[in-house]
Amino acid sequence: MIITGVLPVHNGEKFIDISLPVILRNLNANDELVIIENGSTDNSNEKLQKWVNIDSRINLIASKKSGLVKALNLGIIESSNNWIARFDIDDNYEPDRLKYQRASLNEKVVAIFTDYDFFSDSYNYLGTIPSAIDANAVSVSLISSQRTAHPSIIFNKEAVINAGGYREIDFPAEDLSLWLRMSRIGDLVSVPKTLLHYRLSTDSITGKRRVESKEMTRKLLTEIGINQRNILGLVENFETVQQLYTQHNYTRERELLMLRDLYYLSKNMHNNKLMKKINQLLITSTPKLALNISSFRAIRLLNKEQSLRNKIRNSR
Repeated sequence: MIITGVLPVHNGEKFIDISLPVILRNLNANDELVIIENGSTDNSNEKLQKWVNIDSRINLIASKKSGLVKALNLGIIESSNNWIARFDIDDNYEPDRLKYQRASLNEKVVAIFTDYDFFSDSYNYLGTIPSAIDANAVSVSLISSQRTAHPSIIFNKEAVINAGGYREIDFPAEDLSLWLRMSRIGDLVSVPKTLLHYRLSTDSITGKRRVESKEMTRKLLTEIGINQRNILGLVENFETVQQLYTQHNYTRERELLMLRDLYYLSKNMHNNKLMKKINQLLITSTPKLALNISSFRAIRLLNKEQSLRNKIRNSR
């Protein structure tokens, strides 16, 4: 499967020579990388031009600063291939990220995420977010707006366009809005490997607009909501998903996060029949998991790592 990488860059000069080689190593010989140079005021454009001269797979598109949403939609339009991999210049990636994601492509899938971890500007480790893997569980996990990292995704171009693409009215939660809409078109799945290393930076859009992002997230979860077909699918196949998790690392963490997602969902449900099913599942499953010593350790770990990240966020 031939893939297009889409990379928006705005004032990313200091990261280009570090991140771009890894991104290019992820791409096969017939793949391409569409870079949207989004009105940088540093030397990003000059550095990127040097890479264009080195690697013919790069399609560099100069654009006036128009915001992230317009840059992403432009990258999608300019993509020659139907499968698109998102990259951010200030994050780090495993060199075999796309190899694992390509292996998960099939006719039902419209988007593939990965596990990811965080690091600070000073390269301190800040914890890992285990993804939900299963299609129903991934869709339900959108309720927490945390387990589907935007820079980790590969998605289907046709499905993105049919879903309406990124919408400026949804910024700064434009990614969540798109995932919610795409879940109505096909499966969202995830690779249970840490293939993205996400920079938690004091200068990021996410960091600067955290309060606004939370407000928009609540709005989107109310207006669009989690696909009820996926909710019912997870409830009916809960034990199957638990069994799936035993085959991968972070088993207990994935189970606990799945229960947390269902709990959050139960507090926002308007379908009384489905809400009762979720509550019954929580009543029967939570005590069994809570009494497990490995669950206690997993809870401690998740809380400790969350505290590390909150210290960074609250220091702004």
